[in-house]
Amino acid sequence: MSICRAKRYQQKRKRKSTNENGGRSKFKRGFYHPINEDKYKLPQNDYMNKGPIPEYRSGWELKIYKWCDQNPKVEYWTTEPFAIKYIKPTDGQPHRYFPDLLIKFVDGTKWLIEIKPESQWKDPINLAKWEMAEKFCIEHDLIWRVMGAKELGIKA
Repeated sequence: MSICRAKRYQQKRKRKSTNENGGRSKFKRGFYHPINEDKYKLPQNDYMNKGPIPEYRSGWELKIYKWCDQNPKVEYWTTEPFAIKYIKPTDGQPHRYFPDLLIKFVDGTKWLIEIKPESQWKDPINLAKWEMAEKFCIEHDLIWRVMGAKELGIKA
C-alpha cells in the first residue's frame, strides 16, 4: 500500500466522521498504522472497513490493535472481519452485525472479539447480535469474547 493512498483514505474518512450537527464523535477515533504490516489482514467483507489500514472508533479498540500488532503470539488480526446475520428484536427484521476483531494466534486458535463497555452488555440488540455470534463461533471453531474495561485492563 502506498503512503499516498493511505493518506487520501484517511482524509476522506476524516470528513465522514462528523456527526449530523458537524461535531466530532465523543470517542477517540483515528487510524492505526501497524508496525508489523504483515500481521494485519484486510477484512473479508469490505462493507464496513474499506481502507488499507485499520480504523479505530475508541481508545479501547486502539489499545487492543496495538496489543495484537506487537504480541508475538498473534499470527494475524483483522478488524470487522465479516458480517453475521441476526434478527433485531426492536423490529423483527434481519440485520448484519460486524464483530470488532478477529485474532489468530500462532497456536492455531482464533478469537472473535467484540469490545463494549459493561454498561451495554445487557442491551437487547447487543444480546441478539452476540447470541448469533456465539452460534457462528461454535460452527466455525472460533472462541467468542466480549471485552470491556476489566478484560482490557482499563480503569473505567
